[in-house]
Amino acid sequence: MKNLILGIDIGTTGAKAAIYDLSGSCMAWGYGEYPMLHPQPGWSELNPSLWWDVTVNNLKQCFTNPMIDASSIAAIGLSCTNALLLVDHTGKPLCNAIGHRDTRADMQVAWLQEHIGEDRILSVCANRLGKGSFGLPTLRWLMDNRPEMMKQAEKFLYPSGFIIHKLTGKFSINRPRIGLTLLNNADTGEWSSEILGLSGIPEQLLPCIYDSCDVVGGVTEEAARLTGLSAGTPVVAGGIDTVVAAAAAGAVNPGDVAMILGSSGRICAVSEKAVRDRRVLTSHASFPGTWMLMQSTDCAGVSLRWFRDVFGEKARFDAQKNGKSIYQVMDEYAAEVPAGAGNMLYLPYLSGEKSPIWDQNAKGAFFNISLSSEYGYFIRSLLEGVAYSIRDCCGVLRQVSGVSEGVIPISGGLTNSTVWCQIFADVMQVPLLLLPNKETETLGGAMIAAYGTGIPGVTKEFGKNMAQRGKLIEPNTRLAALYEDGFLRYKSFYEQVKGCFC
Repeated sequence: MKNLILGIDIGTTGAKAAIYDLSGSCMAWGYGEYPMLHPQPGWSELNPSLWWDVTVNNLKQCFTNPMIDASSIAAIGLSCTNALLLVDHTGKPLCNAIGHRDTRADMQVAWLQEHIGEDRILSVCANRLGKGSFGLPTLRWLMDNRPEMMKQAEKFLYPSGFIIHKLTGKFSINRPRIGLTLLNNADTGEWSSEILGLSGIPEQLLPCIYDSCDVVGGVTEEAARLTGLSAGTPVVAGGIDTVVAAAAAGAVNPGDVAMILGSSGRICAVSEKAVRDRRVLTSHASFPGTWMLMQSTDCAGVSLRWFRDVFGEKARFDAQKNGKSIYQVMDEYAAEVPAGAGNMLYLPYLSGEKSPIWDQNAKGAFFNISLSSEYGYFIRSLLEGVAYSIRDCCGVLRQVSGVSEGVIPISGGLTNSTVWCQIFADVMQVPLLLLPNKETETLGGAMIAAYGTGIPGVTKEFGKNMAQRGKLIEPNTRLAALYEDGFLRYKSFYEQVKGCFC
């Protein structure tokens, strides 16, 4: 009996695979990390071969559960981060994937501004012109700097398309993802012949577009041998991690909002139309006839991981001593520090920032450090700084989308921290609904796969119904004035130092 569904998520710093039953309960799970690569200042790359290696290992982890039979998996859905690579006709990577934190394409952005213009791009694609976040400047950089590689290239792909090719042998891209290529027509959801002609991107590089719920193909015999999956299992196209996770959080109808807190922190709203505003990211949503408006803090969880790696020796020692994870110990340090972290501030702009400031030259910073600023104050300041950034994003999203204030469902790895969840609620002064399943990327991928293959009882309201079992986190209204002052100082701090970034 095919009563299981599989979700795969390829993230910025790691990949996940999770197998769910048809009620949304997680039956098996696998996770593996891989590094971000920075071969030159401002460059941010990922090794695509590791996406596949980790995915294979994750599936093997899942299948160690004797209750899991691969033949019971009805469908597979994927989600992924934003990273572009070129592949040859066999699907072999010709280069590392260039990630959304990459800032190398200044000259290409200037060329596109001169030859197409940002207003035209915004009108056609419903997104601003920028490097890193969008595929077109990256492709132009590859044309200018890797011409021989471009001649060998069969297609450009994103992580989910790369894994889908590994599983099915077919090249693909999902409709939500094309919105971040700047090669799309936002209204039709197809490739824009106008932008293609003006930009000079060869049409043969374009993969075939699929709606999120469309079946791309079945698992091949070779992929089945490598992964343990059953040959022929249908694989649906899936979507952008944010879009897929939002669907699992219940954000499927116009006006719905969701917050996903992982390596990046994202807040998004469903719209009945494409919105053309330079401050937001716009793409198709998981279900036809709707669009997703997104704001992103690029270095949310990445900030804490960076702090762990660079300054975590004390926390690592205490974690080993007390038999706890390093993140549990860092949570405890932050909980011991009063709200406001002694007026210390943190800007989470470790690799520039998109929403809402759109400043690729921005850098991270701690401010207001004194002799009394102990270790825990830095951690709490970091947690609050990320929350201030999300609050900033939320304000812009409300202006653009018109959504009213109300309970916001939250999910993602950062919600494992009860301290951080409460800080988000207090800084934003809105109630948050902590979802029963925090891993909404894999749940959303599985849900979309089930919906796309017509599994009875799985509707697009699946995530919304599950969210009703979540835990409500109320803001502490006594901290409203303190965090209002902190937010204004946070905004002022950036404005005063932005000319000093280099």
